Parts: sequence; C-alpha cells; structure tokens
Amino acid sequence: MNYPVWELPMGGGVLIAVVSILHVFVSHFAIGGGLWLVVTEMRANRNRDLDLRAFVKRHSRFFLLLTLVFGAISGVGIWTTIGLVSPHGTSALIHGYVWGWAMEWVFFFIEIAAAIVYYYGWDKLNTNVHEAIGWIYFGAAFISLVIINGIITFMLTPGGWLENQNFWTGFFNPTYRPSLVIRTFAGTAIAGMFTLLTAANLARGNFRGRVTRWNAGWAFFSMLGVIGGAFWYKSAIGVWDANEALLGAIPVLPVVAGYFKIGLIITTALAVIPLLVPKLWNKGLVAVLLIVGLMTMGAGEWLREAGRKPFVINGYMYSTGMLVSDTARVEDAGMAASARWISPEAATSEVRLGHDLYLAYCQVCHTMDGYNGLRPFLAQWDEETVASLVPLTGHMRALMPPWYGTEEENAALTAYLMTEKPPEPGLWPADPVAAEQLAWDISCGLCHTVSGFRPLIDSFAGQSPEEIDGFLDESGDIVDEMPAYFGTAEQRAALVRFLHKMNPPEGAGDQAAARPGGNEGRDS
Repeated sequence: MNYPVWELPMGGGVLIAVVSILHVFVSHFAIGGGLWLVVTEMRANRNRDLDLRAFVKRHSRFFLLLTLVFGAISGVGIWTTIGLVSPHGTSALIHGYVWGWAMEWVFFFIEIAAAIVYYYGWDKLNTNVHEAIGWIYFGAAFISLVIINGIITFMLTPGGWLENQNFWTGFFNPTYRPSLVIRTFAGTAIAGMFTLLTAANLARGNFRGRVTRWNAGWAFFSMLGVIGGAFWYKSAIGVWDANEALLGAIPVLPVVAGYFKIGLIITTALAVIPLLVPKLWNKGLVAVLLIVGLMTMGAGEWLREAGRKPFVINGYMYSTGMLVSDTARVEDAGMAASARWISPEAATSEVRLGHDLYLAYCQVCHTMDGYNGLRPFLAQWDEETVASLVPLTGHMRALMPPWYGTEEENAALTAYLMTEKPPEPGLWPADPVAAEQLAWDISCGLCHTVSGFRPLIDSFAGQSPEEIDGFLDESGDIVDEMPAYFGTAEQRAALVRFLHKMNPPEGAGDQAAARPGGNEGRDS
C-alpha cells in the first residue's frame, strides 16, 4: 500500500508528543478524577456535609468540560497525527488489536454517557442512583485504561508475542502490570492536583483548609504509588538493556530519565505542602504543581517512546515501517523497492531519488533544522564524510534502523543531503574547548561515548597526539562498521586534542577526573 508523505518543519514526532502528552495528562485525570468525584461525594453524603457536596458538584462541571471536550478532541488529534506520521505503525496496531480498540470504544461511549448523566443528575437523581452512575463512569474509564495500557506496553515489550503473535500474550506483556499501577496512581495524583486548583478558588477559611488537605492527600499518596510502580517497571522491562540505553546508546534517554526522576521528587514534595500546611497553599503553587506534574508525565512518556528505538513495535517493526522479518528481502531488493512511496521522477534524477529516500526513511525521525536536525552536521561534513556515513547509519548511537541501500541509492541519498548543506561552511568555534567538543560530536560521538556506551575512555591511554593522528588514518580499516575519517585539518587537530585529553598518560591516576566529557553517556 502507498501512503502520502507528510513533511513538518518541526518534526512529526514533536507534534505527536505535544498532542499526546496533553491528551494523556487529561485522560488520566478522567480516570482518577472520576474516582475522586464519587468517593468524595459519598464522603459528603455520609457525613451530611453540604459544603463538600456543593464543592464536588462545582468541580464536576470543570471535570466534564476538560475531560470530555478537550480529552475527546485531543484523542482524535492523536489518531490523526500518528496516522500521518507513522501509517505503517498505526495500521499494525489497528489490525493486531482491532478487538481491543473496539472494546475500548464501547467503554468510552459508556464513559461519556455516564459523565453526562452524572453531571446533569445532581438535582434530579436520588443519592444512591447518582453515586451508582459515578461508579459506572469510573468503572468504564478504568476499563478503558486497562485495555489501552495493554496495547501501549505491548509496543515496547511485546514479549512472547514475537513468537506466537497471540492477542493475549502481547496484551499481558512483561510491563503490563507495573505500567497499570503507575497509570492508575498517576490518574489519582492528577485528580488531586486539579481539585487543588478548584479548591484554591474558594474563600479562605476552615472549609477551604479541610478540602485542600483532602485533595492533597490524593496527590501525595498517589505519587508514592507512582514511584513504587516506577521501580517495579524498571525491574520488569528486561527486553532491551536498560543500563546500556541509559549509558548513551540512546543519547536522549539519560537526560530524560534524569528529568523524570527530578520531576517525581519535586511533584511529591510540592504535594506535601498543602497536606501539612493547607493555609500556605495558593494559586501560584497550584500552577507550579500542575506544570511540574505535566512535565514529569511528559518525561515518562518520552522515556517509553525513546526506549523503543529503533522500533515502532519492539523487535517487530522499525520506525521506518520496515518489518524485522522483511530485512533479508529489503537487503536484496534495496530501499527504493521497499519504500512506501517513490515518485516517477526518481527514475531519472539522482537527487530526486535521494530526496524520496530521505522522506521514506529519514524524516520520520529527523528534520533539517528542527528536532534531530541534520543541517548542523551537514554544515561540518564534506561529501566524502556523508557518503561514508550513509551506509552505516544503523550502527550509530540513537539506534537508527538498519540501512540496506544499494550503491546507487547510497549515492543518491548522499547527493540529496549535499543539496541541503548550507552554502557557507559551518562556522568553526574559535574557543579551543568548544572546537574539541564539536570535533568529537560530528565524528566519534556519532557512535561512541566517552565512558558509557561503546566507551573510548581507555582506548588511547598513553598515546601521543601523533599516534592518535595516525590512528585516524586507519580508522576505516579497523572494522566494517567504522567509517574512514575525512575531517578537515582544523577538525582533525581539534579531535586529536580531545582524544588525547580524554585519556591522560598511563599512571596519571586522579587526573582522570579532569577528562573532558567524562560523564557517562554524554549526549552528542
């Protein structure tokens, strides 16, 4: 099947991230907030607390507008963006889990109907019936999570599904249970955050303090559940080497993992304030809590997405849409014969063929100037460098999908990329340290880290700058996966200095601490 190509300057992945993270945050509120509504209503009814019951009623209007209106629209937005950016992956999820999606849509319909009846039934239904409607809503929302969680976790950890392709094997995959725990507690935590927002609009007094403390309890204790679930999730993942990935195999992963950990700590710490000292709570702190909570969820979703690299469905389908089972066929036929769309003009134009190959296999993850931009690298590379790297992209850090281009296709992609090279050569840093770091980033740092993934920390110990310079002449002959070095004299000199400083003379002892870029998994 042929699909259209959708080019976005910002990158399709960035657009998916913006839409999906906002949707996921609100959709988790729809689950945890539904539980908060019915539990708090029951508390108010049992204690004959009319003020609390009125507060729940007011909050239910905010809840209905945010979850049903924004949640539904952003949900459609996710399907639209993933269908355009990754049609093969979307098709695989639909065909593999069509009955799962069908069940989820049924419960989503029940969820919408129950939410509307719940809101408009405050003064029309008796207490027991109204509470029952609330439980129906929460039950439908939670079952929707149960179903979607199975499909989402399957994409990262399909487990035994790769062998038997059984619906339930893929659904109840290795990370299904810890992910369900995390997402359930995340939902109740977000419910506490949003109810703290509505409580902050109340007049100061005993009732506001009481409601604030009740809502803060939902946020704080739920965050403890999220943290516990995160430890369980890490121990259950086991499909790709998490330690290797966090050491820089996927450069962005160590950074995002750090943000996620910090976000968990800050969110939990902020939730303690209204729990212990509700009088100090105000709208400004609510805004900070919600922003940090959103960023923490974004970091968690980013970890899960980045952890799949280079796959859409781990071990089954690459991000380019190529099936792992098709690699032998693609290797024989070439990339153009397997592309989802190649224009007729490509038959007579080398540059156009390269452009179409870029659209088919590169732009799903890269842009020229935006996210994962290529032009800053092209500004520093000559044609020989680009030609040497194109066939080896599958061996680089960031775990790109394998490339099986023919010599003609490699030359075509190189020719197209050179048309995107800035007309003026990239400005080389005047600062020696910055120049050394850039020389590393555009050469060795594409595949290695200093002391993490494929470390070079000990490779040049005791070698003189002249010996390191001689090694660069031989780099292309060491292993097939290592390209020859074609840097300019200026780039070469800076790289030699970096590699020499990275490894002090043997016996230098504590001087190792002063090595440049010595942190594990340094991003390049």
